[in-house]
Amino acid sequence: MIMIQSRSKLLKSSLIAIQVGLFLISQHTFFPTSSPAQQSFSLPKPVKPVPPPAQLPRPTFGIGNPIPNQNPPVTEENISRQFSVYRLDVDDVVSVNVEQFPEFNFIGPIDSEGNILVPILGRVSIAGLTLEEVETKISVELGNRFLLTEPVVFAVLATPRPVRVTLIGEVSRPGFYTVDSTTLLSDILSFSGGTTNTADLRNVIVRRSLSDGSVIEQRIDLYTPLITGSNVPKVPLQGGDTVIVSRLEIGDDQDYDRVLISRSTLPVQEITVRLLAPVQPSGQVLQNLVLPNGSDFLDIIAAVPLADVLRVNVTDVTLLRFDPERGRVITQSLNIRAILNGDLSYVVPLQEGDVVVVGRTLLGKVFAAFNVLTQPIRDLESFWRVFNRGF
Repeated sequence: MIMIQSRSKLLKSSLIAIQVGLFLISQHTFFPTSSPAQQSFSLPKPVKPVPPPAQLPRPTFGIGNPIPNQNPPVTEENISRQFSVYRLDVDDVVSVNVEQFPEFNFIGPIDSEGNILVPILGRVSIAGLTLEEVETKISVELGNRFLLTEPVVFAVLATPRPVRVTLIGEVSRPGFYTVDSTTLLSDILSFSGGTTNTADLRNVIVRRSLSDGSVIEQRIDLYTPLITGSNVPKVPLQGGDTVIVSRLEIGDDQDYDRVLISRSTLPVQEITVRLLAPVQPSGQVLQNLVLPNGSDFLDIIAAVPLADVLRVNVTDVTLLRFDPERGRVITQSLNIRAILNGDLSYVVPLQEGDVVVVGRTLLGKVFAAFNVLTQPIRDLESFWRVFNRGF
């Protein structure tokens, strides 16, 4: 009995050994171990060729090709915001309303120090601020000092201050002008007597000083609206503004229609033209003729003594004009008889300071007076001075 049990135990041990061996053989078959040679050897990774550096794109603008100058046409849309915002100053009358707290309501002018006196709150400096900034400032002050929250504040410009503007440049009467806040730039030019014949209406400058000490400028084109019929830029003027009417530079008048401008409401409305003509019995007369700006040679024919045909040669008339660009006097021959017969080629527009000389004899005297001058004629004033002395 004992032998049978030992043999069964031995059989079981053999079976277990066989199972363990089969398991190890299967593990080696399906999961082979790598050899040392395989573990130490690996194929090198392929090396990708390095591409050449990409060429940088050529800059659009460089030293040899600078950024072009941009001068967009001045319109109402592109006027800078600084010129559209109204900033309060001394003598503005402001109305302040605090919602649900009427005890703080106020209406009154800004004093000479730039303050308003709000009930209970006291003095508040608002010079240089916009109405929206005034609302915010008073609301914050009330919320910090007297109320639990910042109230809703409404500020209204009850009465705008008078606008004091400095006008300089090519205008008839430069100086200081006081107007109301609704006055347009074109109205200011009319108040000054209009622009001169040498004004460049394409380049009118409005210069303004801000409360922080900075100065801004806006160029206004009043010429293009006259040519195209477009709207005139509306620039609200403010106190302290300086308006500068630029001079038409030499060579910039090729596309500038002086005749059309002279017949508009912007330039000087009247011009003075001198007429030098012979009179009976053996004399001469120098007349100052005041004509509407935009007049032409037809408008002074009536002043020529045509009845004295013995002394007046209606085919020998000369227009003298000082040309500031050339710095000398230019002449143009006119023919009254040809004009009366319908030849309009002699109908030339007149300008301020023109002198019309009738007859060759008087023209010779004028040239003789020019020849004896000790100083050259440099401007219109020195040109007229010749006639004031000798005729």
